[in-house]
Formats: sequence, C-alpha cells, structure tokens
Amino acid sequence: MRHYPTYEQFVALADQGSLVPVYRQLLSDSLTPVSAFCKIQEGEWSFLFESVVGGERLGRYSFLGSGPFLRFEAYGHRVRIAAQPAASASGSGPLRVTEQEHADPLRLLEELLSKYRTPHLPGLPRFCGGAVGYAGYDAVRYVERLPNPPPDDRGLPDLCFAFYDRMVIFDQINKTVAVVAHAHVDKSDLRKCYQAACERVDRLVERLQQGVADLQLTDIAPVGEVQTAYRSNFADAAFEAAVEKCKEYIKAGDIFQVVLSQRLQTETRARSFDIYRALRVVNPSPFLFYLRTGPVCLVGSSPEIMARVEGDKLTIRPWPAPGGAVPTRRKTPAWARS
Repeated sequence: MRHYPTYEQFVALADQGSLVPVYRQLLSDSLTPVSAFCKIQEGEWSFLFESVVGGERLGRYSFLGSGPFLRFEAYGHRVRIAAQPAASASGSGPLRVTEQEHADPLRLLEELLSKYRTPHLPGLPRFCGGAVGYAGYDAVRYVERLPNPPPDDRGLPDLCFAFYDRMVIFDQINKTVAVVAHAHVDKSDLRKCYQAACERVDRLVERLQQGVADLQLTDIAPVGEVQTAYRSNFADAAFEAAVEKCKEYIKAGDIFQVVLSQRLQTETRARSFDIYRALRVVNPSPFLFYLRTGPVCLVGSSPEIMARVEGDKLTIRPWPAPGGAVPTRRKTPAWARS
C-alpha cells in the first residue's frame, strides 16, 4: 500500500497551505465512473463530472465526490453555513449550522474559500478538491442593481456550494484512479494529520472494492419523438411574441444576445441518477454533470466551459456565440468547480 506524498514530503508541503492532498493511485479497469459513484455516494450531497469531447472521445478526467465538510447556501442575503467543527474537520461527524444576514454573499463565499489553500501535487489534476455547486441566474443581483425581480416560486438558493476534501478521479489516458483525501493541517501534530488522511483514503478505497453498485440494466431508445407529457410556463403564442420582442430589442441595439427562459415541467418515477445515465447516452458533451445538493438534484449536459481560472489565466468561453439564444429557466444554474 503506497500513499502519496510520503510523510517527509507531507511535512514540507504543510507549510504551503491549510490542506494537503494525500492519495493512492489504483488501476481503473475494474471500475467505471458511474459504478464508482454509486459506491461512494452518501447522504444528499455528492457530484459526478464527466466529459465527452467531439461527440465520441472521452475527456481525460472524470471527477467524483461525496460527503462535503462544509455547505454554503445563500437565499438572497440570508446565508446558511453548515460546517464540521474544527476539531473534526478531518473526519466525519455532524455539521454545525449557522445562519446570518450578509450584504454580499459572493464576497463571503470568497472569504471562506480563501481559508482553504493547497499545494499542487504531481500526479494529480488541477482539480482534486474544492467548492462544487451552482450560482443561480439571480446571483447577478449581488453585483448589479436590477429592478423588478421575478417572483421566487421555487425557494431554491441563489448560491449553493459544498466544500469537498475527498474525491475519486479517473484518468482515462493512464487508466488509473486517484483516491484523494485532504489532510487539514494542524502544525501541532502533523503526524496525526497525515495518518488521518491516509486512513480516510483507505476507507474510500474499501468502499470502491466492496459492495455492489446500485445500477440496473435499462432499455433505452435514443431516437424518435418525446413520449413523456410535459407542460410549459409559456403558451406557444406568448413565447413566439416574446421572441419577436427580443428581435426588436436587437434591431434597436439595446441587446446583442438574449436568454429567453422557458420552464418545462413533468413528473416521473425514474431515479435522478438513471435520468443522468440516459442523458449521457443521448446527449454526450464536454460538460456532463450530476449534482446533488440536499433535496435538489441537478442533471445536465452542456457544451459550455463558462469560466476557468488557472494561475493568472482566465478562460471565458460561453456558448452560443453573440446573437444566438438558448432556452433556459429561472434558477437554472451554471455549475462550477474551483
């Protein structure tokens, strides 16, 4: 059994951040990201990110996480934080919940993130732990003064992020799996911090080795018309009228791109993860995501990179190009990882 880094290397890395990743590297030929996710997920907070490039080639990495040590939710300016006490942050235990009013929840989230810094380890990708979640469209109201907000008929958070310090990472090129747990650095007892992280890695490996993934062989017909009945919050004529109005705004030079929202709603007995499994077949994309945030589950397939920061380089590549339009709905999140 080999943990990376060694304890001696860990001691040197402990000066570079408040968290240090510890991991084991395994062969991946007995697992898939889908089966592994079913084995490690626990509670109501977890995620799976996959990628298909060019419609036929798997992206290099798949990322899985479960059991966050901190949860951040903002409903307008009311912020709810659930976190493990410092004494148990490197293990498991009940989360302590606090609520407060804050003038700038985005800034508060940034301040929380700044407390958790980690050095990069060779052998791990740029993302091996951090905050995972979504920002709803109305989060723009934290930075822009916009009148007449639409009624909030869903009661969902405007910001919802969970902080993960344990992950499973598939490397499709090297055919390996990295099982990662971050050590929460306590300078008074580095040996204990390192050993606790190693033990958490080992427990995660045991979960991957044991048990049966809760997956069923399911028929799928990825062609033909949609058979499930659904309803929209727009009548056809009203939606067409809204499109014409948007075209007039473009002609007048008031806007150059519009996201015209439409909510499609239906009821189903299908499990949310089975919906994700079907989506990854009928609509593979560079950004496939399954995200459980408490009672809300987000399933998506997107071509958008949205935004990425690496060092001092910021990449913004939204889709479609200016002038295009895509139907979405209020509070549909742009998923993020950092």
